[in-house]
Amino acid sequence: MRYLIPTLSDAMRSILKTFLHFGWLLAAGSSGVWAAESADISKEKLVKLEYMREVSPGVHVLEDRDHILLVPNVTIIVGNDAALVVDTGIGPDNARRVLQAARSLAPGRPLFLTITHFHPEHGFGAQVFKGHATIIYPRAQRDELMKKGPAYLKLFSERLGVAEALRDVRFVTPDIVYDRQAELDLGGRVVKLSYHQPAHTLGDQVVSLPAQGVVILGDLLETKSFPIFPWFPEIQDVDVDPTNWREIFREVAASKPTVVIPGHGHVGNAADLDEAARHLDTARAEVAKRCSAGQGIDSILKEVEPLLLAQHPDWDLKDWVPNEIRVYYTRLCSAKE
Repeated sequence: MRYLIPTLSDAMRSILKTFLHFGWLLAAGSSGVWAAESADISKEKLVKLEYMREVSPGVHVLEDRDHILLVPNVTIIVGNDAALVVDTGIGPDNARRVLQAARSLAPGRPLFLTITHFHPEHGFGAQVFKGHATIIYPRAQRDELMKKGPAYLKLFSERLGVAEALRDVRFVTPDIVYDRQAELDLGGRVVKLSYHQPAHTLGDQVVSLPAQGVVILGDLLETKSFPIFPWFPEIQDVDVDPTNWREIFREVAASKPTVVIPGHGHVGNAADLDEAARHLDTARAEVAKRCSAGQGIDSILKEVEPLLLAQHPDWDLKDWVPNEIRVYYTRLCSAKE
């Protein structure tokens, strides 16, 4: 049997209202943030098995229907011979629930696990699958996890109210790594795993079923939401690259997907991908224009943030817009100063 063929990354309690707001403060270097504490809200961060739905034959999504912070979409792809789980939810308890769901959908069949990117709510439950599934990551994602994982574990545990969910987390290495592309044949259902280049993280992975028009993007896409730009100098994470991010969108769009599964929010389609791409184009153009005119970051933030918000007043994750502007400013303008 052929499985893998390698072919070549809610609110908070107390002072912090949301992780998104926290991200902006952290990026801005607010030392007061580090002193903030929050009550543990791990029980609010459960992947809900009752929210599972089949979005394409054999493709089951535990959907982030309520758009709850730190609860991702988890996908289970079932073939005649095996099944693939994409993401685990935050911590071992969520991962055990996901493993249970996968076994229910594919009783007696071998299991595989892969993660869209290393962030805690997506993959800090992988240890539960060790020995029960073959774990597959792109090499860049594995390396980023080993480098940044401890800092993110500390960050989420101490500042985001999910210490209990992450209490017993330990990092495990994948059984298989690939460099650019790999193919997984689950039996009558072939899944393509692709690593492109640094974008939302250094190791984002695109998972797709080309024959069915399904693509899983992790946090490269959040439907009806502004993009998450993890720009955190205080924990030495400044690797987000919107230029490469946009190129990934172009490559994915060229495959003409019909079902697009985001990292958070409702399952979408090609129109959601197009809308997100247009937003990136607009943000880049507005920052570049002002940079060329000699404006500084404070002036650019003051002008561009309300402009972007006004274009999508119904989108969530508004608190990430300043981070996005700062990243574009750093990438496009700082080198000219």
